[in-house]
Amino acid sequence: GEDVEEIACTQNGQMYLNRDIWKPSPCQICVCDNGAILCDEIQCQDVLECENPQVPPGECCPVCPHTTRDFDTTIGKIAFQFAFLK
Repeated sequence: GEDVEEIACTQNGQMYLNRDIWKPSPCQICVCDNGAILCDEIQCQDVLECENPQVPPGECCPVCPHTTRDFDTTIGKIAFQFAFLK
């Protein structure tokens, strides 16, 4: 059978399973793809239609205050997954 070790990834002593997604830093997102670690910089929207955008703790991009319920980081993660794991 297949050896699980081959498709797992290790970064900074941390082990990730195949297709795991993690953020080593707020502006970077990585995925484990069959033993290879693929990382991408998170791109922020240039313009936010509010006066005082704020960057949530641990996030990369500013969001408009009081609208965080509309802001879902999983959307970016899913898009990232499809971009790399076709």
